[in-house]
This record gives sequence, C-alpha cells and structure tokens, in this order.
Amino acid sequence: MTKLHIYPPLGKLTCVYEPVIAFRVHFVHSSSETPSVSDVEIWSDMSGSQWQGTPLIRTTVIGSTSELELSFLDVAQLGEGYRIEQFHLDLPASVAVAKCFEFTVRWKSINTQEEWSWASSTGHNARMALRPRIADKAPASYWRQQLRSLLRPACSDTLPPPATTIADSWQVSSTGASCMFKHCEFDNAASGADFFGQLGTIDGVLAFARKDPFWIIPRAGTDASVAAGLDVVLVLVELSSGAYAALMPFAKDAPTKHTVVFRTGPSNTLYLRASPALDSAPSSIRVAASVSRHPHDAIHDLFERIQQTLPHISIDELNAHCQPTHTTSLSGSMGYCTWNTFYQQVSHDGVVSVLSEICRIGRAANQPGPEWVVIDDGWQTTTQDNSQGQLSEISANKDKFPDQLKQTVQSLAELGVTRVGVWHALWGYWGGIDPSGPLAQRYELERYQRKWCPAVKTASEVWLISKTCIAAFYDEFYQWLHNQGVTFVKVDYQAAFETLELDGSDVYSMYNAYYDAMESAALKYFGPGSVVYCMAQTPHLILRTLQHLDSVTAAQQREILRNSDDYFPDEPESHGWHIYCNMANALWSRQLQSRFAVDWDMFQPGKPESHIHAAARTLSGGPLYITGSAANYSHQDLASVLGHTCRTPLPSPPLISSSCLFADMTATAGFLIGSTTLADESAVIISIYNVFHELVVAPVLVSQILTTSDSTGSNRYAIHQQSTDRVCICQTLGDIYTLALQPLACDVLTVARMVMFRSTDRSAYLYAICIGDTSRYAGIGVVERNVFGVVQNIAPGTPAPRSGSPLGNPRQWILRVRLASGCNGVSFALQACESTPEAHSLPVSVQSVRVQGCEIDEWEYLSDTEILRVMFKPPPSNSTAICVTIILSA
Repeated sequence: MTKLHIYPPLGKLTCVYEPVIAFRVHFVHSSSETPSVSDVEIWSDMSGSQWQGTPLIRTTVIGSTSELELSFLDVAQLGEGYRIEQFHLDLPASVAVAKCFEFTVRWKSINTQEEWSWASSTGHNARMALRPRIADKAPASYWRQQLRSLLRPACSDTLPPPATTIADSWQVSSTGASCMFKHCEFDNAASGADFFGQLGTIDGVLAFARKDPFWIIPRAGTDASVAAGLDVVLVLVELSSGAYAALMPFAKDAPTKHTVVFRTGPSNTLYLRASPALDSAPSSIRVAASVSRHPHDAIHDLFERIQQTLPHISIDELNAHCQPTHTTSLSGSMGYCTWNTFYQQVSHDGVVSVLSEICRIGRAANQPGPEWVVIDDGWQTTTQDNSQGQLSEISANKDKFPDQLKQTVQSLAELGVTRVGVWHALWGYWGGIDPSGPLAQRYELERYQRKWCPAVKTASEVWLISKTCIAAFYDEFYQWLHNQGVTFVKVDYQAAFETLELDGSDVYSMYNAYYDAMESAALKYFGPGSVVYCMAQTPHLILRTLQHLDSVTAAQQREILRNSDDYFPDEPESHGWHIYCNMANALWSRQLQSRFAVDWDMFQPGKPESHIHAAARTLSGGPLYITGSAANYSHQDLASVLGHTCRTPLPSPPLISSSCLFADMTATAGFLIGSTTLADESAVIISIYNVFHELVVAPVLVSQILTTSDSTGSNRYAIHQQSTDRVCICQTLGDIYTLALQPLACDVLTVARMVMFRSTDRSAYLYAICIGDTSRYAGIGVVERNVFGVVQNIAPGTPAPRSGSPLGNPRQWILRVRLASGCNGVSFALQACESTPEAHSLPVSVQSVRVQGCEIDEWEYLSDTEILRVMFKPPPSNSTAICVTIILSA
C-alpha cells in the first residue's frame, strides 16, 4: 500500500510570496513494498491556458540520507517497516505565466507500462496564487490604497449603496494603515442587520464567530460564507495584493452597553447587527479597520486603534488597596482541577485522597506535581447540582465539606499545594439564587426569565441578586473565602446575562455591575492575578479589557482568560479541534495579554492524546493544569514534556503561521504551526501539530517563521528537534525541513541564532548558543541570559579567571550563561572555524565546566555532533538562578 503526501496541499489555496515555488511529493510505502515510483510530474496550467507536466526530481530514499532538508524526518513516525520516497521541484516564480493556477500530481511505477496515476479528481486540485512580497517599508499612499480597496468600490471612501459608511480617522505609516468606518444610519429593527459593505478581491477569510453567548470559534475559508448564520466579532482577510486586513465593529460611545457584530451575506457582503438596537444613536457605530503586511500586525494595530477610541477606565485606586502578589503564579506552575475527576460529586475526602496519591507518585517518580488546585463545580450549598440548581448560601456544602474549606486548604498545604481556588458562576450558581434560602434573607433578589441557549438547553426562571446589592454580596462572599484560605476564584458562566429576556440596556447594566463588584472584591481579598474568567469570550469583555489595559502591572499578576470551549477527554473527535481553536483564537486573545494570560483548559494525563495536550499547554504561554485520577497521572511521563519542576512559562501565546490561517486545519492534510519568539529574540520555538485525522508528511518553512534579530553578525543557527533530541548546526538557515507526524502527534523545533566570538589574534571564530534544557518542551525558556563571554588567554587546566586576568592562548574563550532555578541540565551548540574565506572547521576542546547555584552531576562534549551537555544534581526548591561557566578553545 502506498500513500501520497503533497505540498502545497490539494484542495486548498496557497499564496506564494517567495521568488521560488517549492513542490514536495512524498510516497509512503508499507512494509510489504519497496519504493517503486519512477516518474513524478506536477500537472498544471501555470504556463497559461494549456495544461502540461513538469518532472520532479527524486531527492532520496529515506534511511541513507544526510541532506539538511530531511534531517528532522523521523521515520519512526511512519510505522515499523515503512519507507518513504521524496520528490522535489523548486521553480523560479518567474516561469509561471499565470499568477493564479491549479496543479495536481501524476506518477508512474518502475518497470511498468501503466498509464499515469493521478493524485486528485476534477475540482480537488491545489490552487496557487503568486503574490509580490510587500516591502518592509512601503509608501503611505500604498497602504492607504490597500485599506480603501478592502471594501468595494476601491476608488472611494464612500461606499454606495447606501451612502452611509465613511472612512475617517486615518493613521498611515510605512508598515500599514488603519481607519475608522463611521456608520451614519442604522436601522436593524426590522431586518435584524444593516448593510455595511462588500469585501473587495480577497484570497481568504478568517472569521471569529460566536458559537453561543459564551465562546468564540474560528471559521476559515476562501470567502465570508464560512461564517453564515453566526455573529462575527472580528474578521481577518488576505487581500489579493498579499496584504492582510482586519475589521471589528463596536459602539464607540457605549462599548460595554451595546454589542455590535457582523453578519455575512452572499458575495462577501457584511452586515452590522447591534444589541440593543441603536436607532437613536447610529453615529456611535464604528468599524475599526487595519491593514499590514503581516496578519498578526493587522490585528494588533486594529486593537490598538480601538483602544485609542474608547473612553478610559482606571482601576488604579483598586490596585492601591489590593492584597500583595502571591509567590505562586497560576501561569508559572502546574495545577490541578477537580472537574473531570469528580464532576459535581467533589468532596473534601475525595480531593485530599486523589491529591495525596498524585503527590506520592510524583515524588517517587521525580515527576512535577500540582502546586495549586481549583475545586470546581459541586462544592457550594445549592438546591441541586445541575443547570437548574440555585445558590442558597455562600458556605460550602456541609455533607461534602463537613469542616468547610479551611480544613481542605490545610490538608492540601501539607502536600505542598500553595494555592487553592474555587469555582462559582458570576451570578452565583447556574440557576441563580435560591429565593427561599438564607441569601434571599440578606439580599434583595429580582426575578428574570432565562432563554434557551445551547449551553443551558432549557428556558427557566432565575432569581438574581439586585445590582444595587451585588457589591455587598461579593464583599461578603470573597471575605469568607479569604478567611477559609482560598486565594483565587474561577468565575464561570459569565455571559449568562445575555440569555435573559431583558431590554439590552438592562442586560449590560447588570453585566457591568456584577463585573465591577466581582473584580473589586477579588483585588481586595485575593490580590491581582487571582481570577480565571470562563465562558467569557464576549465582545463585552474584550472592549471592557481594552478600556483597562494601561492599568495593569507585572506579567505574573495577570488574570487568566479561558481561550476556548472545554476540553472533553472522552470525545476523540474534539481533541484536534481543541488545539486548532486555541491556536487560532490566540490571534485576538494575545492582544489582551497585558491583563490576561490565555488558558487552554485542563487536560487529563494517561490517555492516548494526552501528549499533544501536555505539549500544547506547555507552549501556550498560559497556565498548565491537569485533571483525572492518580492512575491517570501515573501513566504519563509529564517530566519529559514539562520538566521536573514546570517553572518555565513562555512569555506569550504562539503565533499561528500564516499558512494555517485560511483553512480549517482539522480538515486539511497539513501541519498546524505556531511560533513563539523569546523576549530577547535569541530563539524561536516552532510548535508543530498534526490535528488532521491521518498521517501527514509535509515541509515546515522555517525561514519564513524565523524573525529573530541579532547584533553579533552571526549567520549560523542551531536547530533542536524535541521528538528525536537531534541538534543540527547550519551555516545558513534552510528554507524547508520535512517532518512526518501521526494524527494527534506533535513536535517542536527550537531555532536559535548562534552568538559569534572572535579570537584575540583574529584567526578564528567561535559560534555558541545555549539551547536550554532539551529534556523538556520549551526547554530554552530556562535560559535567562544566553551565552556571553570574554576572550581570555589562559593556561589549560587552570580555574576560570576573573575578568582582566593576564592573556595567554589567543583561541581560548570563557562563556557564561544564566539559567532559571529548577532546571536539570542544559545543552550548548559549539562550533569553531578559521576566519579565512574558506572558513575551515576547527575542533573545539572543552577544558572545564563550572556551575554556581547548584551542584554539577556530569558534563560531556560530543565532538561529532558539536554538542556540550551539562547535567545538574537536583537543586533545592528555593535555589537562586544558576550560572554555568565554560572554558574552551579551538
């Protein structure tokens, strides 16, 4: 049996901005066959109207190659006995007469007279669009025209019919432009939506639409019909020029009192829909628009323009009276959630029993253990544990928690858990407040009707605390939790106000009153970074956050925002979508990262798909927490993904690759790719996921992802592959690296630009970089300051001198690196060469390695791979930063 893997993928539009068009075809043969392909051709109409074949070149039969492009192709991913053949073709883009064309692949087998075999049927070809690469700095007139062409007609700021949408408030630079479209007439009372405009010539659409009142999901395709029937919060499009544009509507004068969204129509038309209706003040409707050469910049500029327009709300006074920052950050340590273990049958005995066993297993196996715990739904005193249940009292259920929460917090602290949080709904519980319970005696309640919605699936009556009393309720509630030892809260069901049968103004008045009360009490009793916002992906929260952004402080004090719908461990088809949805949603949620760390939800270890979830959470830039039993925990090596201490969170969510923007990657035979650039831009972590339902063999275009800057003049890179622990040192960064991944498998390439040091006699160069703790995903995150050094002349074997010691050997260096506490070891890529034009390689000799901050276990320099590995003995948990000093020569 033979399976075919083609790049660019069939059935998808691929835009090419490079001077070369790269084609790759892989034939994967089962164990009962040998490679048997002779002729392979790209069959296309790139030369014009006539279709013709262009032969591909055989690269190699994998297993005996050392070519750079194939150096990270892990044959083990294919299955035992499988082999693979690669054919390639790199064509100058200038040979294509047609700037938009289609292609498929045909091939013949060796020693046969068979007809051509074809890779696709009619209508399922790959589509290619050749686009000019936009200059780093383009004239302002170019960007102004790009933004004007976003909506038809392209020649005017006014868009008839109707002539009600006018672009104003222009901001134009050499890298992009933005404006505000002002909608002068608005009448959606009868039709439900009002015409805004028609998109111009576009290649792709990524719409962020409301799945229900609580969650936003990506909808990707070639036109706006992909979001038909849904409320669209934000639209990203790829223009035919190769630029990217973003659009988002909002109510300028009352951003948190009205929700404005798009609805899509035929022929890429956009309509505006406001709730509540804005018939009396249509001029307050704005549609922010931005255009840039990078999609991420387009969305960043869009949010920046909206923030400039919104009225500012300061929370500095609240911050001045809040609790001090906690030493354990929810984003910087591993946690545990009770939900998928107990659901609503959580209890003191159950929580302590499971956590005791998990901590015991973790200590025995040197695995990371939970440092914080969230007690999810089920702990409260309610009338029933379901969507109709009502909150009776702020205290814990006496049957489940006989000694309330204080005893649970104390028992968990004895296990090493430093923070405990609890779940609750923003309005108390799913069904509101019990009108016959103790709370109803202390607080004024109001009765409402709740509409049917997908999350609740029932219409019912709910009683809620009046907005005039809600501040007092939250002050009492959170003070009680604080006295019980609780230090954070997971606030769920936040968008539930939109399910009430109320006039819109009343809905948002309650929304704001509840948010103000909850956030004020949380700061007062728990401090910053102590609220997990859940079921809260709403335009209301986005705009509210933009109004607060300049009031937040350090990264470790950020609140947590759930980035997608729930993780469902027992729904196999949901896992790939969960990873894809989070990666795509990070495009907009990362714009709020001054206030929020994004949360990809918990995951359950010990299941077949657990590895991809563990890796994704490690690379997400947000919190990482598990659920499930001790048996689940014992069946997975979390240390190989998280490290033994799990204390190296990345600075931000990954940026989804532009090649993944305009297709649902769960239905596309390609990789879902994200990249995270370290704060000092010394390295890029490329995360690669297969969320498709079959094996994928495809290239990763590393050179298009890498954006690091460097002042040392180095042009050499060290690339580390996580799955195989291979390190490749490249004198130039290759464009393409081919990988193979099974469904729900993942890999990471860490690409680091090496630092160059010159010998004192100018006869040699040393290239060096610390690639971090390669035993864990995102292991380069342990590096606080990468290699820095001084040239010294030292007698071999002498201890490391202080700066300014007498000079000796001109080709001897001292290199230093500073690491975060808690890592188990690090690896260095080292390479030396002559400073002649030929740059002949020089052998590197490592004389000594010294470590401060912990005790060294062993070190080894592998001259054949040019890698130095240094292992540490486990440092104390409260150790300071680790400094490694290396003396070496060439």
